Amino acid sequence: MGRASYAANVMNARHWSYGVNINKLGKPVDHLEWGMTPQTYNASYSPSNNEITLPAAQFLIPGIKDDQVDDAVAYGYVAASTIGHEITHGFDDEGRQYDLKGNLKAWWTPQDSAKFAQRAQMLADQFSSYVVLDSLHVNGKATLGENIADLGGIVLGIDAFKKTQQYKEGKKINGLTPMQRFFLGYALGWLGHERDEVLANQILTDVHAPGFLRVNGPFSDVPEFYAAFHIKKGDKMWLDPDKRVKIW
Repeated sequence: MGRASYAANVMNARHWSYGVNINKLGKPVDHLEWGMTPQTYNASYSPSNNEITLPAAQFLIPGIKDDQVDDAVAYGYVAASTIGHEITHGFDDEGRQYDLKGNLKAWWTPQDSAKFAQRAQMLADQFSSYVVLDSLHVNGKATLGENIADLGGIVLGIDAFKKTQQYKEGKKINGLTPMQRFFLGYALGWLGHERDEVLANQILTDVHAPGFLRVNGPFSDVPEFYAAFHIKKGDKMWLDPDKRVKIW
């Protein structure tokens, strides 16, 4: 490694990383090893290890100091979209198939499995109805795990936020109620712009729905969202009660 060649540094780093992975073959799994650095803006759930990885960077709102973030925004931005999301992955359409030791094992009752499948299909149908470009729809089946995790994370985040003093006091900040700020805090993590070509590629190759639908999609299933923003029949994000999905 050195300052002479960036390309050589990248190749050397990849060669080293490859050697580290090859050296793991035939050895016990190191359950203390992290697959991400602390500064990585991401998070993950591993069903085989039954573990969640939450790097420090994921808890920071870019450009905003911690002391300027109220609980409502923090619980939406972190507790719902990250912590609750990753927890729910353990009980989504794939994660639920692994037991506490990370082995593929059917540990649910047949009745619970059937009810889960029915509700999961409702969510898959909901997302498959979303048109992203022209006639290009979201693949509700391919994105089901992430959509379940988003919805479950929001529900968990709300349950946690309702225990805070800010929620109980109900005081407005900048004209917004605590619950409104919670939902806006969640949406902060998905602000962005993508070219049509990128969106089209994502629909065909990615298990995640486009960012704007990871906000509008699950919000449409959450009763607290309707109450917070006074959503009524005829509004764009309205779903009839019998179409709203509740898995967890």
